Amino acid sequence: SANRSFKQNPASEMTKSPFPTLDKVLGFLVNLSFILMIAVVLLQIIARYALPWSPNWTEELARFCFIYLVSMGAALAVKDNGYVSVNFLLDRLSPKYKSLLENIILVCIIGLMFTQFVVSLPLMEIVRIQRSPSMNLNMAFMYGAMAIMGLSVAFYSTLKLIEKNR
Repeated sequence: SANRSFKQNPASEMTKSPFPTLDKVLGFLVNLSFILMIAVVLLQIIARYALPWSPNWTEELARFCFIYLVSMGAALAVKDNGYVSVNFLLDRLSPKYKSLLENIILVCIIGLMFTQFVVSLPLMEIVRIQRSPSMNLNMAFMYGAMAIMGLSVAFYSTLKLIEKNR
Protein backbone atom coordinates (compact mmCIF):
# COMPACT_ATOMS: atom_id res chain seq x y z
CA SER A 1 0.00 0.00 0.00
CA ALA A 2 1.05 3.60 -0.51
CA ASN A 3 1.01 4.17 3.23
CA ARG A 4 3.75 1.58 3.74
CA SER A 5 5.88 3.16 1.01
CA PHE A 6 6.45 6.31 3.02
CA LYS A 7 8.13 5.67 6.31
CA GLN A 8 9.43 8.09 8.86
CA ASN A 9 11.81 6.56 11.32
CA PRO A 10 10.37 6.86 14.82
CA ALA A 11 12.05 8.82 17.58
CA SER A 12 12.77 5.52 19.33
CA GLU A 13 15.38 4.86 16.65
CA MET A 14 17.43 7.88 17.74
CA THR A 15 21.00 6.88 18.20
CA LYS A 16 23.19 7.83 21.10
CA SER A 17 25.84 10.11 19.71
CA PRO A 18 29.48 9.95 20.71
CA PHE A 19 29.39 13.77 20.64
CA PRO A 20 26.56 14.81 22.97
CA THR A 21 27.92 18.33 23.42
CA LEU A 22 27.85 18.93 19.67
CA ASP A 23 24.30 17.54 19.55
CA LYS A 24 23.22 19.90 22.35
CA VAL A 25 24.87 22.94 20.75
CA LEU A 26 23.26 22.21 17.37
CA GLY A 27 19.91 21.56 19.06
CA PHE A 28 20.14 24.81 21.01
CA LEU A 29 21.02 26.79 17.86
CA VAL A 30 18.19 25.17 15.89
CA ASN A 31 15.72 26.07 18.65
CA LEU A 32 17.13 29.59 18.92
CA SER A 33 16.82 30.09 15.16
CA PHE A 34 13.24 28.83 15.23
CA ILE A 35 12.19 31.02 18.17
CA LEU A 36 13.89 34.08 16.67
CA MET A 37 12.28 33.45 13.29
CA ILE A 38 8.81 33.17 14.85
CA ALA A 39 9.42 36.29 16.96
CA VAL A 40 10.48 38.48 14.03
CA VAL A 41 7.62 37.26 11.85
CA LEU A 42 5.17 38.06 14.66
CA LEU A 43 6.80 41.47 15.05
CA GLN A 44 6.36 42.09 11.33
CA ILE A 45 2.69 41.07 11.46
CA ILE A 46 1.95 43.19 14.53
CA ALA A 47 3.85 46.17 13.14
CA ARG A 48 2.08 45.93 9.80
CA TYR A 49 -1.36 46.17 11.38
CA ALA A 50 -0.82 48.01 14.67
CA LEU A 51 1.91 50.55 13.93
CA PRO A 52 2.20 53.29 11.33
CA TRP A 53 5.49 51.75 10.19
CA SER A 54 6.98 48.28 10.02
CA PRO A 55 10.64 47.36 10.33
CA ASN A 56 12.21 46.49 7.00
CA TRP A 57 14.76 44.10 8.48
CA THR A 58 12.33 41.46 9.80
CA GLU A 59 11.88 39.62 6.50
CA GLU A 60 15.64 39.40 6.02
CA LEU A 61 16.28 38.19 9.57
CA ALA A 62 13.49 35.59 9.28
CA ARG A 63 15.06 34.32 6.06
CA PHE A 64 18.51 34.10 7.67
CA CYS A 65 17.07 32.28 10.69
CA PHE A 66 15.32 29.81 8.41
CA ILE A 67 18.51 29.15 6.44
CA TYR A 68 20.48 28.41 9.61
CA LEU A 69 17.60 26.40 11.08
CA VAL A 70 17.64 24.09 8.05
CA SER A 71 21.44 23.98 7.86
CA MET A 72 21.89 22.85 11.45
CA GLY A 73 18.70 20.83 11.67
CA ALA A 74 19.70 18.69 8.68
CA ALA A 75 22.63 17.22 10.61
CA LEU A 76 20.46 16.41 13.61
CA ALA A 77 17.91 14.78 11.30
CA VAL A 78 20.65 12.51 9.93
CA LYS A 79 21.76 11.63 13.45
CA ASP A 80 18.23 10.83 14.62
CA ASN A 81 16.98 9.16 11.40
CA GLY A 82 14.51 12.02 11.18
CA TYR A 83 14.17 12.17 7.41
CA VAL A 84 11.11 10.86 5.67
CA SER A 85 12.20 8.09 3.37
CA VAL A 86 10.60 6.17 0.55
CA ASN A 87 11.44 2.53 1.20
CA PHE A 88 9.47 0.61 -1.40
CA LEU A 89 12.72 -0.46 -3.11
CA LEU A 90 14.63 -1.15 0.10
CA ASP A 91 11.77 -3.20 1.53
CA ARG A 92 11.90 -5.54 -1.49
CA LEU A 93 15.62 -6.29 -1.17
CA SER A 94 17.26 -9.04 0.79
CA PRO A 95 18.96 -7.90 4.03
CA LYS A 96 22.38 -8.15 2.35
CA TYR A 97 21.46 -5.95 -0.62
CA LYS A 98 19.41 -3.61 1.56
CA SER A 99 22.47 -2.99 3.74
CA LEU A 100 24.65 -2.52 0.66
CA LEU A 101 22.25 0.04 -0.83
CA GLU A 102 22.00 1.88 2.51
CA ASN A 103 25.82 2.07 2.59
CA ILE A 104 25.91 3.40 -0.98
CA ILE A 105 23.32 6.04 -0.09
CA LEU A 106 25.34 7.14 2.96
CA VAL A 107 28.54 7.33 0.90
CA CYS A 108 26.74 9.46 -1.69
CA ILE A 109 25.42 11.78 1.03
CA ILE A 110 28.91 12.08 2.53
CA GLY A 111 30.41 12.86 -0.88
CA LEU A 112 27.74 15.40 -1.76
CA MET A 113 27.85 17.18 1.59
CA PHE A 114 31.65 17.25 1.74
CA THR A 115 31.64 18.72 -1.78
CA GLN A 116 29.13 21.33 -0.62
CA PHE A 117 31.44 22.19 2.29
CA VAL A 118 34.52 22.51 0.06
CA VAL A 119 32.69 24.58 -2.58
CA SER A 120 31.13 26.89 0.00
CA LEU A 121 34.49 28.04 1.39
CA PRO A 122 35.58 29.97 -1.74
CA LEU A 123 32.03 31.32 -2.07
CA MET A 124 32.33 32.75 1.44
CA GLU A 125 35.55 34.45 0.39
CA ILE A 126 33.94 35.88 -2.75
CA VAL A 127 30.92 37.34 -0.94
CA ARG A 128 32.76 38.60 2.15
CA ILE A 129 32.74 42.15 0.75
CA GLN A 130 28.94 42.09 0.22
CA ARG A 131 26.47 43.23 2.84
CA SER A 132 22.85 42.26 3.29
CA PRO A 133 20.50 45.08 2.24
CA SER A 134 18.46 45.62 5.40
CA MET A 135 20.66 44.44 8.25
CA ASN A 136 24.06 45.22 6.75
CA LEU A 137 25.38 41.77 7.72
CA ASN A 138 28.40 40.32 6.03
CA MET A 139 27.08 37.86 3.45
CA ALA A 140 29.93 35.45 4.19
CA PHE A 141 27.99 34.73 7.38
CA MET A 142 25.01 33.63 5.30
CA TYR A 143 27.08 31.50 2.95
CA GLY A 144 28.63 29.99 6.04
CA ALA A 145 25.35 28.11 6.51
CA MET A 146 26.28 26.04 3.45
CA ALA A 147 29.61 25.15 5.01
CA ILE A 148 27.99 24.27 8.34
CA MET A 149 25.40 22.08 6.67
CA GLY A 150 27.90 20.35 4.40
CA LEU A 151 30.36 19.58 7.17
CA SER A 152 27.84 18.61 9.84
CA VAL A 153 25.71 16.37 7.60
CA ALA A 154 28.85 14.69 6.22
CA PHE A 155 30.10 14.23 9.79
CA TYR A 156 26.89 12.66 11.10
CA SER A 157 26.51 10.53 7.95
CA THR A 158 30.05 9.25 8.46
CA LEU A 159 29.23 8.37 12.07
CA LYS A 160 26.08 6.59 10.88
CA LEU A 161 28.07 4.64 8.25
CA ILE A 162 30.68 3.58 10.83
CA GLU A 163 27.99 2.61 13.36
CA LYS A 164 26.04 0.67 10.73
CA ASN A 165 29.05 -1.39 9.67
CA ARG A 166 30.42 -2.29 13.10
